Amino acid sequence: MTRKSYVLHYFDFKNSGKFFLVAFAGLILILAIILLFSRLQSVRERKKFMTASGDSAPLPQDTLQAGSDRKYHLIESFYEMVFSSTSILFFLSLYYVMDARFQMAEPYWDKYQDAFLLLFILMSVFMTNFLDLLLVRLTHLESSQKASIRLLSSIYIVMILLYIRFVYDDTNYDTLILYFITLAAGRFVYFDFTPQEFAGQVKGILRNLPMLILILCYSGIVCWYGFHVDFLLTSNGVIVSTLIAHLFMDLSIFILHQTRLLKLFL
Repeated sequence: MTRKSYVLHYFDFKNSGKFFLVAFAGLILILAIILLFSRLQSVRERKKFMTASGDSAPLPQDTLQAGSDRKYHLIESFYEMVFSSTSILFFLSLYYVMDARFQMAEPYWDKYQDAFLLLFILMSVFMTNFLDLLLVRLTHLESSQKASIRLLSSIYIVMILLYIRFVYDDTNYDTLILYFITLAAGRFVYFDFTPQEFAGQVKGILRNLPMLILILCYSGIVCWYGFHVDFLLTSNGVIVSTLIAHLFMDLSIFILHQTRLLKLFL
């Protein structure tokens, strides 16, 4: 297919509209799971407090506030996971396109591709910050929580690349897999790390592990549907199609936030 054919395909409203509805419905399902989990946590805390202080004692205001904040914290953590993953996939797709399509620049690309990859990864950090402001302003996440989520998104990207490598038997991603594994490992072990810092990183991963499971389920369903109905195409690169799926996921988050439908359930 030519570039014009790809544009016509992805901007065909009949195809893209159905795909968006699937992405939007998947987002609603994921957020429902998050809200249910938050609700169960609040009920557990209420029962624990009533057992300790008696059935007639009113819940402290800070306990009520903590329950309310938890919902926003979990939802924004999931949003950050999607945004961070989209940013990385955007520049990985750009790296893939430059590697696969720009044959005339091959001598220069072979010489400087590692530098380009490093530059793209650094730019993805700024893009994530931009999405945090442009799509949804995340006000309930501290910097440490964002850092843990972004580390987890690197692990998520490794899992995507491994899937492409072994399911589609595509060896073009071997370098990227090794790079991201090294990048993630470097967050745990570096020349002046301490056991306390290592333990803190591990705790951050374990604490946010449900977000990794949720985004794997969400993107897995969306991508499976896209490839199943031939909206997502392997001919333009599986990594590019995965990026397109995440862009629809971002769009779903943006529209849900702008319409304030979620406020009805918070």
